[in-house]
Amino acid sequence: MFRYYTFFTCLIFFSYANSWSFASIENAYPKPTLKPDEVVRIQLLAMKNNDTSDLGIKITFRFASPANKLVTGPLERFIRLVKNPSYNPLLNHLDADFLDLKINEKIAVQDVIITSSKGKRIGFRFRLSLQQSPDYRNCWMTDAVMLFKVPEVSA
Repeated sequence: MFRYYTFFTCLIFFSYANSWSFASIENAYPKPTLKPDEVVRIQLLAMKNNDTSDLGIKITFRFASPANKLVTGPLERFIRLVKNPSYNPLLNHLDADFLDLKINEKIAVQDVIITSSKGKRIGFRFRLSLQQSPDYRNCWMTDAVMLFKVPEVSA
């Protein structure tokens, strides 16, 4: 009985954890029902699956806040920014480990440690805010993404 219960618990967990697929985010846009960590998951999945048409970067740009877009946009500039050496490891990365989400009223911080396509572990801090403009009222959107150093773990 314990094995049966454990199997179904794991099945439910993995079904939930993998509920976002790239096909499901191709038409994803900011909406009030998305939590901050879900926004980051969408953006990371998009960048993990970026292709020659830069569809992943385009999806990511949808979730950049209007204030962020003033600094990083238009889209062509954002694409160049993501492809620079600082952010390039996000593209086609192998894995992402989410640390604890921190929410303080209308600001959220989600730290993520990614494993780049070259096997390097790099920390990225996503800062999001709850938007109040009419177009995005109550939508969590990314204001900034900053690098942070990941401590080396010795075996």
